[in-house]
Amino acid sequence: MEAPSGRDAADPAETGRSRLLADAGTLLAGRLAVAALGWAGTLLIVRSLSVDEFGRFTFIFGFLGLVATLTEFGIGRVAVAGILDEEHDRGAFAGAYVLLRTALGLGGYVAAVAVVALAGYPGDVIAGTAVAALALVIATPSHAYVAVFQAENRLRPIATASLLGQLSQIALTAAIAAAGGSMLLFTIPAVVGEVVIIAWHWRCARRLLALRYRLLWGAWAGLFREAVPLAIGGAMATAYYRIDSVMLSKLDTFAAVGVYGVAYKFVDVVHFVSTAVMIATLPVLVRAWPEQPEAFRDGFRRAFTILMLAAVLVVAEFLLFAEPVIATLYGPEYRAGADATRVVVAAECIAFFGSLAFTALVAAGRHRLYPFATFVGVVLNVGLNLWLIRAWSYQGAAITTLVTEVVVVGLLWAILLRQPGLRPSRLGRAARALPCGVAAVLAGALLDRLLPWPLAAVGTAVVFVAVVEVAGAAGAGGLRALAGRATEPSS
Repeated sequence: MEAPSGRDAADPAETGRSRLLADAGTLLAGRLAVAALGWAGTLLIVRSLSVDEFGRFTFIFGFLGLVATLTEFGIGRVAVAGILDEEHDRGAFAGAYVLLRTALGLGGYVAAVAVVALAGYPGDVIAGTAVAALALVIATPSHAYVAVFQAENRLRPIATASLLGQLSQIALTAAIAAAGGSMLLFTIPAVVGEVVIIAWHWRCARRLLALRYRLLWGAWAGLFREAVPLAIGGAMATAYYRIDSVMLSKLDTFAAVGVYGVAYKFVDVVHFVSTAVMIATLPVLVRAWPEQPEAFRDGFRRAFTILMLAAVLVVAEFLLFAEPVIATLYGPEYRAGADATRVVVAAECIAFFGSLAFTALVAAGRHRLYPFATFVGVVLNVGLNLWLIRAWSYQGAAITTLVTEVVVVGLLWAILLRQPGLRPSRLGRAARALPCGVAAVLAGALLDRLLPWPLAAVGTAVVFVAVVEVAGAAGAGGLRALAGRATEPSS
């Protein structure tokens, strides 16, 4: 019998146990460092601009988040499976994928500038979009290299590139702030950061795989065929995730957008918890499906448990400390957004489980109904925003986000549970994280009366981890086994 290759020899179950949380942890640690630097940069910008100017700045990047859906087109997840396929030229396929993403990035730039110009936005917003959208052109092919790192189980370059990019971005932001820069100038550092990131991605990717940049029309057509449901669903998911800021800019003021934008600064950081876990989980599930269903379910269970623990802890912390965190980081004028921040962060934590269901569907090739769930989300989100923004401004937008996520996640799980072979099992133990979160909130409320809030926040996290260990919410072997340092299977 022919010996299996190094890639094939690895048992997917063992890969899931040993690498899932480690890879996700690497990405998340990098993202937290990037978030800390990003927050520092945001503070410089907030204190250099008026609330109205910061609202315009926030609108630009929120709008580009919508456009980024068009440049992504949902093909990133499909491309991982293509790069894993040993039956064709993996280097040529990966190179063709980079070129495809480059073309999509250029198209996204033209669309972004055209939309803000035709929509009649102020001249500084149009100019800021024209500059900031250059980051979109660069980031789109840069993200193509991420599929190579996923396929090769080498995720550290992603974290390193993000950190280097953010360091360059904050350095330039600080220089612009020191010079008394304008809103337009503050859009430039994002472009510089993306240049650094793509340079690092390119450097590391070529060491892992001999990429050949060719126009493979057949590969492009195959990617588009598989990605159409993902593209449609992803576009609508991003629409209901980002459109509230756009609607605020039309139904309220840019100042309201600025306050709401601060809330979303926290959401963007929390969002990367699920992103990191899904980046690590997708190749595990792709390798396991369909030959090793138990390995597939094991990877799913581990990801579910990690997300449940993270979601409960995040909600507990923001429930207690959202207001002092906002006042400390962004100033007292943004304190009014504390309740909106709590609501949208809770919505993002619920969305963790939608991301997991979606990733499982993609890995098994059962994602055709994904656009249905996100279409419902868009219709519900726009309808509620038209009512609630007029009634309660950004508070109404936050409530809309929470309701939308509950509905969409419910639909995705309904779809998942109906798919043969995909029904997850033995998830009940992770639900023990909920009473652990209640215990942490009670302890944190007491600590908040006795200690400065940063120490109380740390104490809350310590209490949560301790109670999780005692309650066995992390599964057999506790957090060490979940992290892959123990050999027994998860439960």
